[in-house]
Amino acid sequence: MILGASEKDIVHSGLAYTMERSARQIMCTVMKTAAYVNAAEKVFKVYNEAGMTFT
Repeated sequence: MILGASEKDIVHSGLAYTMERSARQIMCTVMKTAAYVNAAEKVFKVYNEAGMTFT
């Protein structure tokens, strides 16, 4: 007799897939945010060195 995946196996597989996809999306957002913050810091540094900021 050949048995297929149990309901528990199917649920765990779906959950693992969803969690992995969500983690990838979070990491993509983190990388984009880090790049944005890095760029903003560079712009601030240039303006600050030129004396154009209020600190």
